[in-house]
Amino acid sequence: MKTKREESILDIISTFEEMADIILAQLTLLEKHMEGQEEDERDRIRKEIMENENKIDKYEVLISDKFVNSIVLYQPVASDIRKIIAIYRMSINLERIGDVILNVLNSVENIKDSEEYKAMSEVINGMLLSGITMVEKSLLSFINNDSEYAIWTIKNDEIVDEMNHKLLINSISKANISNKTREMLLSYLDLKNIITNIERIADHATNIAEASIYSLKGTDIRHSGFNSVTIVDNGNK
Repeated sequence: MKTKREESILDIISTFEEMADIILAQLTLLEKHMEGQEEDERDRIRKEIMENENKIDKYEVLISDKFVNSIVLYQPVASDIRKIIAIYRMSINLERIGDVILNVLNSVENIKDSEEYKAMSEVINGMLLSGITMVEKSLLSFINNDSEYAIWTIKNDEIVDEMNHKLLINSISKANISNKTREMLLSYLDLKNIITNIERIADHATNIAEASIYSLKGTDIRHSGFNSVTIVDNGNK
């Protein structure tokens, strides 16, 4: 029979996993929206994303409350404290990913019909997929107690940043700037906003991976880097 303390920890983990599932669903919906669905389908997706965003905000508050209650009422042991602190940190980053998804959605809506966006949509979608993979692996690291997924995510953060840089250069090189109007320049501002926000998704995934390592190993690598943790990275994940 589980103790109240054990039940409290399991309840926090279960709530976190529900929140994580919604974030992953949001990222999938954003991907579909950016693939150029029919107008009615885009409207349906947008509505679903907005409804899910409200749920995400509530989950963050709920996890915060359960975190405090667990500490105050059940005095968890050190390993459990690490785990629920990691969950609290990860839930904050998940909520921020939810905000970023809305930012990208709004910017796409602003420029979806522009020639600049159409020319770059394939590259942007590829970048989004990379960010989604990073979020998935960072979460799997925690859920499956697998540090290697976290290491993979942290290593790939710089790769996504490099994609961002190359994407901007590619976009500028393709554009005939001298013939573009003010609307084109505004489109580029929105395009840059999309790119920046997708990069933030990868950054938050890295934060989640670092929190996962803290939970698994008891080592905070936010400033020291993952080389401070002894983990065998076989490169298979």
